[in-house]
Amino acid sequence: MDRPAPVIIGIDQGTTNTKALALAGDGTVLAEVSRPIAASAAEPGWVEQDGEAMIANVIACISELLAATASDAQKIAGIGIANQTETLVVWSRITGRPVMPAMVWQCRRGDAEIAPLRASSSFSLIKARTGLDLDPTFTAAKLKWIFHNRPDVAEGLRKGDLLFGTVDTWLMWKLSGGAIYASEPSNASRTMLYDIDRLRWDPELFQLFSLDIAHRPLCMRSDAHFGVTERSLFGAPVPITGVMGDQQAALFGLGCFSEFELKVTYGTGAFVWVNAGVSQQPAPAPGIIRTIAWQLDRPCYAYEGFVMYAGKILEWLAQKLAGASDGAAIASAAERAGTSAGVLLVPAFQGLASPWWQADLRAALMGMSEATTADNIAHAGLEAVCYQIRAILDAIGIGSTQRSPMIKVDGGMTRSRYFIQLQADVLQLPLSPAVSGSATPLGAALMAGLGAGIWNTLDDLRPVIGTTGKIHPGKAAAATLDASYGAWRGAIDMLIAQYGRAGTGAG
Repeated sequence: MDRPAPVIIGIDQGTTNTKALALAGDGTVLAEVSRPIAASAAEPGWVEQDGEAMIANVIACISELLAATASDAQKIAGIGIANQTETLVVWSRITGRPVMPAMVWQCRRGDAEIAPLRASSSFSLIKARTGLDLDPTFTAAKLKWIFHNRPDVAEGLRKGDLLFGTVDTWLMWKLSGGAIYASEPSNASRTMLYDIDRLRWDPELFQLFSLDIAHRPLCMRSDAHFGVTERSLFGAPVPITGVMGDQQAALFGLGCFSEFELKVTYGTGAFVWVNAGVSQQPAPAPGIIRTIAWQLDRPCYAYEGFVMYAGKILEWLAQKLAGASDGAAIASAAERAGTSAGVLLVPAFQGLASPWWQADLRAALMGMSEATTADNIAHAGLEAVCYQIRAILDAIGIGSTQRSPMIKVDGGMTRSRYFIQLQADVLQLPLSPAVSGSATPLGAALMAGLGAGIWNTLDDLRPVIGTTGKIHPGKAAAATLDASYGAWRGAIDMLIAQYGRAGTGAG
């Protein structure tokens, strides 16, 4: 009797949605589901979520996929989990319930706790061991806040009555009924407590952050057999065979398996991830993060750059110029204009991220004349997104003779063909839009398929991912855009000199 064809499930537990898909062994997406998840802010700068809502969404999505594909749990070869990184969950080892809301990666409440470390000699040690810049985004800052402000929770962590983990660890604990307390390097590397070269939790980093914690998750490779789900959830145990952070999973799902292959995801913000290979690379330029993409036999490293305002620029311009909320209208207006006519927008509405890391900077709109139109300003908004990406790639060294790859792009802004062409023209590099709009859960499913033995090598995955056409850079506007980019960088330098902080990022 023929065995049923295997199905792999990929989960993406994000900040605003839980997404999931069922994937056949030939790469066909059999079904996709999505459920929203809310966030709250009890205080200014805080961002929290309900850990129980996360796991409820994941269980519901898996159940929906089983129903949609007429599958039973025994047919599932493996579950892959991708998740928002840095977010902290603390829960009772006895009851399995969170003792406080999850502190989301966007939560800034640990900033005051880590401020003294920025001025100490520990700053360089932390950067060297973790690849990360001191910022409240990362999990260590959130734990330090707990030890300063929640003595009851801190005592539970010291005694071992409470457990901590990033979202991957929390989900696996709950799915397994408490049998799995584990993580993997792409998530652990975002805690600021993990040595990314020695591949271990670093006792000295725990001491630097004054964290006395009894239990730490076992860190396994990304395609490990982590364990199985509790039988009562889906009718039979299902193996968990792949885990990654969400941006790392998108890099994987877009097929960026080789050194200097890269992807840019354009959402509210934008994320630039470059595969840095399996050998230890030199430290990147200031303002660029070195981190772990995934670990198979060896860890694969990555360079990361982050843009706070990408699609959000278009939303802001839509509200200010047209009293609307649809950023797509701004892309259309920019296309009508075809040029910014010398207008420059520095989108530092909440500071600038990579490669400057200037939190105190504020936005500027300059270069206007009486002839400037709203459509010119819209075009300046699109250019600002493109220029931020170029600044990051320039800092990493992408675009030099040795490092001129095709760039995989995904996210909502890539629905505008004009925008993609403009980005290609600014970079003078070809772009390749994603085949799937679900690169993150696809990446999780592909990793789980490797772990389950559906595929054996990364080369086996390339036909599954597929390819799309290329968007080639145009030459006609290259010189004009290059000059405009230089003027835009000059505007940022001027603003930093007037309002910025010295010694941060790549000024």
